[in-house]
Amino acid sequence: MASPRNTRIALSEIPDRLELLRVATTPTNPEAAEPTPANILNQTIFDNAINNMSLDHESPVASPDEIVIKQRGRRRFTLTWSPDKLSSQSPFQKTPTKIATHMTLRSSPRKRLLMTETPYSKSPSADSCASDNIGRLSGFRSPCNMTPIVKKLKLDETPVAQTNFNTSLDVMLKGLSHNQLVEMIGHLVAKDAKLEEVIRSDFPLPDIGYLEDELILCKRNIFKSLPTSRLCKKTDSSAYAKAVMHVSAFKTAIISHTRKLHDSSHWDALLDYALMAWNYVRATPIWDNNSHNAIRRQCFKILTCHCVAALKHGGLRVGVQRLNNLERNLADWSKDHEDVLSCVNALNKTFNFRSSM
Repeated sequence: MASPRNTRIALSEIPDRLELLRVATTPTNPEAAEPTPANILNQTIFDNAINNMSLDHESPVASPDEIVIKQRGRRRFTLTWSPDKLSSQSPFQKTPTKIATHMTLRSSPRKRLLMTETPYSKSPSADSCASDNIGRLSGFRSPCNMTPIVKKLKLDETPVAQTNFNTSLDVMLKGLSHNQLVEMIGHLVAKDAKLEEVIRSDFPLPDIGYLEDELILCKRNIFKSLPTSRLCKKTDSSAYAKAVMHVSAFKTAIISHTRKLHDSSHWDALLDYALMAWNYVRATPIWDNNSHNAIRRQCFKILTCHCVAALKHGGLRVGVQRLNNLERNLADWSKDHEDVLSCVNALNKTFNFRSSM
């Protein structure tokens, strides 16, 4: 193993040997003595390498890169403050570190629910309740209840419709709501009994045309939701999953229509609606899975029950032509729903009552 002294002697001989190499490589031909750009570049690199080696091994002076690296270290501040020392500080500063924040880790919704809503949670204090009561009395809105306070306008003036005879009455009636029309007619009939007879004699049959338009729209949505590819079947479980929302909307429409006519005791219009809606229910898809046809069977059952109610309460007042039309359709309806037999029995009772009269 070489001693430190031998190592220092070997390092000190390196510059002399490099100088000999440099002299040996210099050109002897005077014509080639002229420096070229490549020779200048090589000589500059060679000289820099020699200078750096001599500085590193012989002199204690550090290189500029080493000075920069040393200046990047942590600054040490004195305990006493002085403006002169602040002005003489090095321009190189330490890179600022991230500020530690008190961030909580994300937890599951169940854990947050248990942390916020505990069985020992405090109920609203009496002071807050008292402040709310005071705010109601004084008209001040508390932060808990920021809904605006809207006061209804009290107009004691006479409506324009009572004095404006230039506009026809049917135009004025279009601006009233359904409840306003019912209350107004009931108030007029209560004053004059003969007026009720006049209104009943001119009472029109309820229009079920707009109800039919709603059924057409619901049925169209059902078929639009079905897959259009030839490779997919339109009556399997996947197709039903796409159309189940529209099938339920179709059933909801039938329930609302029949309930409206039943509650208003328009038995003739209810019977007409059942005859019309039965064909639309029959036109809905029949699914491969029998359990998926439950909504279709429920729609048939709803129409059958309302037919029985119309025959029971309306009787012969619904008209002989409607009864004959229903009798012709019952034989065909029995293929779609087995409960049509109850409608047949109600129809027979109505005809028997007519023959007994």
